[in-house]
Amino acid sequence: MPKTLAEREASMKPNGFTSSELFLLETIGNTITVPPGHPIYLAGDPADRLYYIRSGRVRVFENTSSGREFTLDVIKAGHTFGESAFVEYNVRPVNVQAVTETVMISCRTADLVPYFQKEPSLALHILQMCSESMDRLARRMHEQCFLDRYGKVANYLLDMTAAPAPGAKALMSLPYTHSDLAESLNLSRSTVSSVLRSFEEKGWVKSCYGSVSILDRKALSSFIKQQKNL
Repeated sequence: MPKTLAEREASMKPNGFTSSELFLLETIGNTITVPPGHPIYLAGDPADRLYYIRSGRVRVFENTSSGREFTLDVIKAGHTFGESAFVEYNVRPVNVQAVTETVMISCRTADLVPYFQKEPSLALHILQMCSESMDRLARRMHEQCFLDRYGKVANYLLDMTAAPAPGAKALMSLPYTHSDLAESLNLSRSTVSSVLRSFEEKGWVKSCYGSVSILDRKALSSFIKQQKNL
């Protein structure tokens, strides 16, 4: 039986927490399953929980004054979101919605913070994930400003298959369909398919059903660098 997208994503990179830290998170919080398309929270909601994605993906987006939804980020398994909960009496600045069926650990920050002194490695890993979230969002904003559709697809492919840790090897493929990439990049499916065909003709990638294989990382990196220098 073919693996689901969530199962394929889960095999891509190791979780950010150790097994003992995950057990602690599950003890402190609740494990919940959110169906595709279901909102997790909306802009203006009270911010009092941090979420860790066990499987699936969520979309972070804003609504413009014209009513259009603008995707800011797509967060996958092994990452946290909802870091605004660490600011007392804060509210959510954006909307978050499940893209696929998503299994998450939901922790009230009031319950989580007392464990930071007892389990400093847990606090460190959460801080690292918060930092990664900010870095990833900064990259996404940079892509929106400086890269065209070709650069956005190339950059996303490299970013999502990057080595999970220093000294580790980069992944050879991304377990996404063209529709998955389109959702993640806020592009149409036809645009993504057109870009991937162009990359295939150059010998940079190979697109199969349910995955995109990276054949020439160096060429993709050089292409992105050229766009950023224009």
